[in-house]
Amino acid sequence: MTRTKEYAEKTKTHIDQLADEIERLQARTDKVMEDLRAEYDRKLREVASEYDRKLQELSDNEQDLGRKIEKIRIAGGGAFEEMKAGADLAVSDMKNAVARAKEKFKDV
Repeated sequence: MTRTKEYAEKTKTHIDQLADEIERLQARTDKVMEDLRAEYDRKLREVASEYDRKLQELSDNEQDLGRKIEKIRIAGGGAFEEMKAGADLAVSDMKNAVARAKEKFKDV
């Protein structure tokens, strides 16, 4: 065999080996990306579920507060003062809950 053919064959062998290595690296990269996407999707579902739950709690608190306000409107005498104190506490609690939720949403 001539030196040129030997060199060409040797070089082709090296190129083929490098191509095989590139394919293996691509397969590993694809697997890592697949795993990262799965983890991202799982975390996204988890965070979305938590936020949905928090928002539902806030909505429930808002409705509860609305009912308390309506009771205050129709209450008379001593019942008014008692209901007013409860409503004030509920408003304060709701403000705190909204502030906590807003702070949590900042993290995302």
